[in-house]
Amino acid sequence: MAKPTKTDKPLHAAIIGAGDWAQQYHFPALALLANERAVDIAGVWNRTAATAEKVARQLSIKRVYRSLDEVLNDQHIDCFVVLVNSNVLAETAWRLLGRGLPIFTEKPPGGSYREALALAEGVKVPNLVAFNRRYMPINRRFKNLADAIEGAYFAECHFYRNERLYDHFVRETGVHGINYMEYLCGPIHELHTETGRIARNGSQFWISSVTFESGTRGVFKFFPCCGSSVERYEVHGQETSIYLHCPQSYTSDHPGRIEVHKNGHVDSIIYDAEEEGDLLSMGIVDEYREFFAAVLHGSGTASNFANACNTMKVAEAIEAGTPLSPNSSTQQKF
Repeated sequence: MAKPTKTDKPLHAAIIGAGDWAQQYHFPALALLANERAVDIAGVWNRTAATAEKVARQLSIKRVYRSLDEVLNDQHIDCFVVLVNSNVLAETAWRLLGRGLPIFTEKPPGGSYREALALAEGVKVPNLVAFNRRYMPINRRFKNLADAIEGAYFAECHFYRNERLYDHFVRETGVHGINYMEYLCGPIHELHTETGRIARNGSQFWISSVTFESGTRGVFKFFPCCGSSVERYEVHGQETSIYLHCPQSYTSDHPGRIEVHKNGHVDSIIYDAEEEGDLLSMGIVDEYREFFAAVLHGSGTASNFANACNTMKVAEAIEAGTPLSPNSSTQQKF
């Protein structure tokens, strides 16, 4: 994404949430953009005040809000950046939206499909949901290649982690893979999931067959407990197949790469241009670039409440092992 030009009037953002993820990725990204966009962090609020105070000292943020009411009453801000847990994201967003200002939120857009649907239907201001796979430079290159495949008929997502044993793996983490696949192929409208459990520790895994509205078929594999920690995507046409080894921070594919196969042979290999762990490579900087452009110009965003809603519907169905279409068969076990 091209760097936007500086503006004479700096944007003032209020940051809500200053946990570990925000400190590791979001605040450094905002710091990188300070010169590029003249963004000023007007203040920061966190449920634990000591955390907000620590971040404010480290980053020379002038104001620590003592409550969400203080955030709402700050008349000098232009937008909100919400980096709270998904369990409280929706209620926090609704409260802030009373100001009518643009809003950036972490993913997923709420703790459930119902919350995501309400936000998709009710939010009218410019908004961005931080599904960073849509903004990673190598992932966008892969999207361009996928769009160029004539008659693409199949796509696949392998979402594997090692010992990621916590509740709601698909909704909280695997949801990234679903969202990126919908970015590649369009909304999913049919789904059937088979679930299984590992005998040794009882952890669950999921394999889903899907059909996109475009007619393209697909498969998802979500393994939260296996020997690999990789995130890979495939798109197949009659003559061309492309493979993405996504260099996400928790994966082992660094540098990331795209393999292009044509007529049974490797045609080219494209490597990620950024260094491992780089905020640009992860797409976080470009998320903010696009959001701030939307704040200034009212322009659209590639990831927002409207197109994240179906992703949450699919994630819930996969995790529950239930079909999305009335004609799908019932859940099966391995």
